[in-house]
Amino acid sequence: MRILTENSALIDTTLAISQCITMLENKQAAPDIILCYFTENHSGKAIISELTSRYPYSKIHGCTSCKGVMTAAGFIANSSLGIWTISDDTKGAYGTAASNVDSINVEQKTRETLLKAISASNRAGETPSLVVLHATPGFEERIIKAIDKELGTEVPLIGGSAADTSAKQQWQILTEKSVLSNGISISVFYPSCHVSCSFHSGFCATERSGIVTKSEGRVLLEIDNQPATEVYCQWANIDTSSPQSIMSQSTLAPFGRVATHNYDFAYYKLAHPFKFVKNSGIELFVTLEEGERIHLMKGTTEQIITRAGRVIESTIDTFDSQITPIGGLNIYCAGLMLHVESEMNQVRNYVNKAMHSAPYICPFTYGEQGSFTGGVNAHGNLMISAVLFHHA
Repeated sequence: MRILTENSALIDTTLAISQCITMLENKQAAPDIILCYFTENHSGKAIISELTSRYPYSKIHGCTSCKGVMTAAGFIANSSLGIWTISDDTKGAYGTAASNVDSINVEQKTRETLLKAISASNRAGETPSLVVLHATPGFEERIIKAIDKELGTEVPLIGGSAADTSAKQQWQILTEKSVLSNGISISVFYPSCHVSCSFHSGFCATERSGIVTKSEGRVLLEIDNQPATEVYCQWANIDTSSPQSIMSQSTLAPFGRVATHNYDFAYYKLAHPFKFVKNSGIELFVTLEEGERIHLMKGTTEQIITRAGRVIESTIDTFDSQITPIGGLNIYCAGLMLHVESEMNQVRNYVNKAMHSAPYICPFTYGEQGSFTGGVNAHGNLMISAVLFHHA
């Protein structure tokens, strides 16, 4: 099994994807699956046209990434296109599928898409080792619940919600058969090696917490029966007269909910306050349920820079450092990247070291999906999700 990556800074989509393909063809034959991440200036249709022309039998999966894409070779901003490939032996199998989705049919479409991906892998009846999810923002929690219902929580999941540079819904998801601006895309992996996952926030809970007493979809309206905007501004020391968008101000002070425990240690899934809306509400990139306890979380810029490497190291530490990665896939929150954009080369250096120089690709997403210790799949913001492919 071999994993390779290539990336391009060319603005023209056809030239960018052709450049990546040319460099890959010098190193390996047609891959079994290609993951592709790209900024919104690129055309998903042009990407699929070029890739399917060169690799008609390869599975393809990917989405748009906020402002850039990172590989071991570097972080490319503004116009960026990167591809990640697996060439497996005859024991490996992979399948993809995508569907449009709306608020009414999320669970049905998720199940259909998952089963189509499994069917495309020619492993019907077998449980995959990994599910990779890329959806457009809005229904991620419901999608994960539907996947867990079908496969069980023992199957780890990694994913990232499609993003753009300015949150103007200029995002795309794609497979070898479709390019969608609204929907769900899934790939299932049956690799000939082991898969290990890690999902972390790296933020600490403060003493401030409360109960969600009123919410509507992804708008938080009340905390402890008080207007959400007033409570959050007091907790996070943000001026209530701040501009509507508070995405950058709230990066180091998000909400957190306990996702699971490992002994006495709590793992939190984060919720990133995006903007103030009417009725003293706060729009988020996750859905908060009434009755949930939310905590004010605290992070630092230094933690954001080093955390991606630590997430990978925590996965390796599970095996007492006795494994060497073949390659990996990392999902890094767009909000985190924007906060430390000028320091992304440092982030890359930490990841490269943790990966032992094995190849990886890292998009920047508007929501992260992953598997916590203990087998809990979840959706959160300001998170980092990682999967390592390795031999025992």
